[in-house]
Amino acid sequence: MQIPAALERLIDEFSRFPGVGRKTAQRLAFSILRYTPEEIHNLTEALTQVKEKIHFCSVCSGFTDTDPCTICTNYGRDQRQLCVVEQPNNIFPIENSGAYKGVYHVLM
Repeated sequence: MQIPAALERLIDEFSRFPGVGRKTAQRLAFSILRYTPEEIHNLTEALTQVKEKIHFCSVCSGFTDTDPCTICTNYGRDQRQLCVVEQPNNIFPIENSGAYKGVYHVLM
């Protein structure tokens, strides 16, 4: 049986995510087929909000919904310590460790 075109398109879109191969993309797409209309609405709303509200901080280039971000505006942080990261998402694991109290710069 051939996969319907609309489902194939969804699989292709999921496959574009880093680290998501065709099999995982299929699992995600098949899972969405079982979503209720409310769950679909919540998912599309979350995607829309992320695209509309999240941008890059004008100071450090990290992800934020305020500008500058809450890290750059927190004067309790050690401004003498600068952690240079490659991508904005690299900030989150460092922050979650709770060990680093400096500021960041994203290379991108």
